[in-house]
Amino acid sequence: MSNSNGRILWPYAFFALTLGWGWFVLAPLVPYLIGTLHVSLALILLLISLYGYAMIVGALPAGYWVAKSGPRAALYVSVLLTIVGLAVRALAPNFTVALIGQIAAALAYPLLIAPIGSVLRLGGVRQLKLGTGLVIGMLFLGMAAGSFLGPDMSPVTALWMAVALNVVIGLWLMSQLRAVSGPSTPSLGKTRLVVSWWWVIGFVVASISVMFGSVSTSALLHLHVSNAAALGGLLSGLTFLGSAFGAMLFGWMGENPSRIRSLPRLLGVLTVVFLFLSGLLLTGTLSPSTAGLDSAFFLFGLFSNGWYTLALEASAEQARTRQNAGIATAGFSMASNIGVAIIPVVVGPLVVTASSVWMGIIVVMGLFAATIPFLVSAHGGSRGRQQSA
Repeated sequence: MSNSNGRILWPYAFFALTLGWGWFVLAPLVPYLIGTLHVSLALILLLISLYGYAMIVGALPAGYWVAKSGPRAALYVSVLLTIVGLAVRALAPNFTVALIGQIAAALAYPLLIAPIGSVLRLGGVRQLKLGTGLVIGMLFLGMAAGSFLGPDMSPVTALWMAVALNVVIGLWLMSQLRAVSGPSTPSLGKTRLVVSWWWVIGFVVASISVMFGSVSTSALLHLHVSNAAALGGLLSGLTFLGSAFGAMLFGWMGENPSRIRSLPRLLGVLTVVFLFLSGLLLTGTLSPSTAGLDSAFFLFGLFSNGWYTLALEASAEQARTRQNAGIATAGFSMASNIGVAIIPVVVGPLVVTASSVWMGIIVVMGLFAATIPFLVSAHGGSRGRQQSA
């Protein structure tokens, strides 16, 4: 382990926050971007979804790069791609230029987040669940901030604030990369991908979370709920906010060895409970009151992303070595974003056209994922071997 005692953790977490801001500040700007770039809604939504596609394509290459060369180079490139990409996006006179900038910024996402298992270990972070929860929580806090604060800012200010924040925090992160262990050495062992059942939780939680945000407005309009569009946007922001708090809170709680088996099981059960409740509200089986929807979506985000965080770190533990831990978390992130790419598109429209089928699918998915902590060890790898490898 490094003697830095995790000096990289805070700049790493704050850069995740600014990346989340840069990503989701686009959501409130959709009408402005349609008018400014003179393109359709579908093309603007493509700009927002590029981060997910980038994770599918780039997660495993990022994990292997960090395993072979250490995290410094990948994080340097992530910072540079983010700053350059967001600046190009802010300056873009047309959609093609905006797309180029957004692609560059999106490619930074897997380089930063996918190999988190190795970045934390090689960066000297000792409390790995807490560190994972902090980074993932800050990412979601940035998304929530972009969703909530973006509408109150002028579009130009919002776009350039994303650039400024990433420059400041990116320079801070780069200044701390000297504290991170260098390239891998033969003593770290064979580089390989360890596939884990914990990936199922990532797939289910990520895909259903995004699907809830994607279909909530349409479902509420179908139910003739007043202010459906505004309420749908608020629900997405509350889910992100709950996810941020859940990742940090339960990452911290997960550091207690006595909770290593019970906490993921409890969070799995609570996730299914609030998934079911949210589904009942969106389908009109329960009267969709504003207070009920707000509470259900926030608590679903809180419990589900706390569960996601512990599953992410559990998949890294099963890899046993520091460099394979990053490949394992890269695979987890890839599986999560494959779910995001498929489930909202295929299953989401059923909330309006076949609500009982939609409800059945999400409940089955949730129940299947909830069995994983009961069937798989929550501490698949030896922490001692990871730290000394």
